[in-house]
Amino acid sequence: MAESMADLQKKMKAQNFQTKATQAAERGALDVALSLYRQALALSPHDESIRRQFHETRVRQFLQKKKGGLGAAFAEMGAQMKLTKAQGLIKKGQPEEALELAEEAMDANPLSPKLNELYFDIAQRTNHPEAMLSAMEALSAAAPNDIDLMLRLGKTYMQAGVYGRARDCFQKAAQAKPSDLAIQKLLKDAMARDTMTAGGWEANAGKRGGFQALIRDKELAAKLDREAKAQVTGDDAEAVIAEAKAKIAKEPKNVNYYRGLARIYIQNKRFDEALATFDAARKVNPSDPELDRNWADTKIKAYEAEIEALRAEGKEEEAYDKEVEKAQFAFDDLLRRVESYPNDLGLRYELGVVYYDNEAYDDAIQQFQLAQKSPKHRLEALYYLACCFKAKGQPDMAVMQLEAANSQLPTMDDLKKRVVYTLGVIAEEAGDNAKAFDYFKDVYAADIGFLDIGERMQRLHAAGK
Repeated sequence: MAESMADLQKKMKAQNFQTKATQAAERGALDVALSLYRQALALSPHDESIRRQFHETRVRQFLQKKKGGLGAAFAEMGAQMKLTKAQGLIKKGQPEEALELAEEAMDANPLSPKLNELYFDIAQRTNHPEAMLSAMEALSAAAPNDIDLMLRLGKTYMQAGVYGRARDCFQKAAQAKPSDLAIQKLLKDAMARDTMTAGGWEANAGKRGGFQALIRDKELAAKLDREAKAQVTGDDAEAVIAEAKAKIAKEPKNVNYYRGLARIYIQNKRFDEALATFDAARKVNPSDPELDRNWADTKIKAYEAEIEALRAEGKEEEAYDKEVEKAQFAFDDLLRRVESYPNDLGLRYELGVVYYDNEAYDDAIQQFQLAQKSPKHRLEALYYLACCFKAKGQPDMAVMQLEAANSQLPTMDDLKKRVVYTLGVIAEEAGDNAKAFDYFKDVYAADIGFLDIGERMQRLHAAGK
């Protein structure tokens, strides 16, 4: 059903409040930011990006103003009563009112395990995945070694479609319980789904039946990939190619058959024929971003094969020129795809990385700010945003992004190591050696060989004597 004009106006007003709230948070005016986020949520309660930013800002404010004693204890008791009342509102068929009251209750202590258990129940029953994630992340952060909580967090990530984070949770649980077959099954499922998202989750998100359609396509594509996985060459390749062409002739609108044929061509380094096959597939489905990506990846492979051949002939200068041409093509093609699919946040993330690598920090920031709305790329985007701000000489802005990312990373994986390490570098550069040492110590405990962490630990330890 198309949105009414009134709904569109509400959405626009909500986005306006969100923008103003984000600007206020960046200035450190957290009370103002929270008030604006609340107004945005009142207009658009199902906008999960607004809710995520609201939760992050609330936690930030709570940590700044954290109070103890009887006052805090009474506030938490009052919050529990409000949450219980919110559960009653759900039974009365008032889910939105229930969540609004729950959000008000969580102001007392957004990190409280007791409150977050109740909040999670309300979020689950009102079908708000971002609220569920917020609660589970807080619960897991409070007890990082609790495997049952880690499994619950992983399942919540799965429900929200954040499969990479789910995989990380299940990996930690599997390490703690290596003989638990149920956990192994959860891990395999998360790994499979995380791989699958690379093929088009972003493009299908939000469409009625989009996820189911994606699964159907991916299952068929996976079958074709399995059939063509082994290297097929010579006469065998010709036979498989003939069979693939016959399938296309029978079902000319099935783009997965084109992919299977192109794969055989690529295996046999027949890149021109592979490119022509993808071109034909793109005519069948001109709005498929994955076909565009397949075509571009094949073009890169063709460049690499040509460069390898030139080097084998000792033509280093020509090979270098071809490397430059390949890099220019990759950048131009990425720009083209971003223009063709402006809502593909994965492409925005890729473009941001290219800009960052080439020190175009303002352009990179613009792309990463868009990419962070994607559950799949959000945390990496926050990390890169921090790196951009750090490179621009804005450490306060960098720390804000890093702290947001760090609070959402449950395990010390590679990304969390980079985030915590960078927080330590910024603290050291600011002269706060004690804080820097604490950050570096966490990374050192997880990975003694990470970058120059050992050298930095020794230097700070010596300076503290």
